[in-house]
Amino acid sequence: MKLFASDYDGTYCKHTKLGRQQLKENIKATKEWQEMGNLFIFATGRPISLMKIEQKIHGLVYDYIVGLNGAVIVSSDGQVVFRQTIKNEIAKQIVELIQEKKITQYMVTDGLNGHYYTTFHLFKREYYLFKILKWTHRLFNLTLTQALEQPVAQIAVKTNSHEEAIQFAKIINETFGHEVVAYANLLHVDICAKNLSKASGVFEVAKRHRIETDAIYCIGDSFNDLPMIEAYHGLTMIEAVDDLKKQAEAVFKTVSEAFIYAKEKV
Repeated sequence: MKLFASDYDGTYCKHTKLGRQQLKENIKATKEWQEMGNLFIFATGRPISLMKIEQKIHGLVYDYIVGLNGAVIVSSDGQVVFRQTIKNEIAKQIVELIQEKKITQYMVTDGLNGHYYTTFHLFKREYYLFKILKWTHRLFNLTLTQALEQPVAQIAVKTNSHEEAIQFAKIINETFGHEVVAYANLLHVDICAKNLSKASGVFEVAKRHRIETDAIYCIGDSFNDLPMIEAYHGLTMIEAVDDLKKQAEAVFKTVSEAFIYAKEKV
């Protein structure tokens, strides 16, 4: 048995016209991979609830979702098999820093529900996405105070540029690195408990199924994918940042192409 883990945004699903066509090919390739007796994981910075919406929209198939960069893991039948949280007092201090920096979009979540704040409205895709969650699923309808009193699996912010995201992640790691780790992911910064990563999430699933390290393949396109690319057979996308291309053993245009590589690799 082999295990294949893929990042979602920018890797498995590219939010372009061509990307939507490639998504259909990726889903078909995923089903073929599973039919061979292998496991497939989405390893993402997204909360589980947002991935569930993507599943309903696109017909995604998977065995596990490693969400929030390793902070929560859910099986295909909806069972939470792993979750690790940030200390509530530390989470409050991080939110205070976010507010001091006047960051205009952030989220506090336990992986399923939480609080979402933005000053952007009509022209932002995320605004409508979270409105749908509130109206149709009764999710992300907590106040900030309520979200910070519950288990906090991740705090995520959206900045104005990739450079700003890298800088803010650096500030978080320097200030709170004894308790949390922050990953820059395109315009976003994902903050979770220390020692968590997509690599640790993949390891938890592999351990459950006794899959050896040499049978694990991971693909992604941004800095939060680097830990799993370094830990296993690391693959990346042609659009990926150069640091990932340097670490990866192969570069692909689509995830469906990467599946072929993983099947043929002995």
